[in-house]
Amino acid sequence: MEFANGNIAILEVARAYATDKIQPRTSLKIIKQEAGATAFTFSTSEPANVYYTLDGSRPTYSSPKVALAGMREGVQSITVYSDPTVNWFSIDIAGNVESNYKPDGQGSNYNRQRVDVQ
Repeated sequence: MEFANGNIAILEVARAYATDKIQPRTSLKIIKQEAGATAFTFSTSEPANVYYTLDGSRPTYSSPKVALAGMREGVQSITVYSDPTVNWFSIDIAGNVESNYKPDGQGSNYNRQRVDVQ
C-alpha cells in the first residue's frame, strides 16, 4: 500500500502536467527604493520562468531569466540605477506562455512597466 500511494501521486502529477492549459500571470514588484537605486522582482501566479529586458527590447528566450537568489531566499532581485522600461513574459513548466506571447515570433503582447529611480 505504501508504494501504491506513491505511484498514484506520480500519476496525478503527470496528469496535471498533461492537462495544464492555464497560462502563468506575472507582475513586477518593487522591493526597495533608495536614493539612486530601485530593486524589484517578479511575482508569479504559479512556478514559472520569467524572461526580461531592461533596454527596451522585446524579451525572448535569449533574454536574461530571473534566477534563484539562494536555496531559502526565493528569486533574485534586480537593482537598477536609471529609469528603465522593463519588458517581460513568463512560461510555466508545461510550456504555457503568458498571454500567448510568441517570444520567437513578432508578438508585442508582453508585459511592460517603467521602473522609477529616485
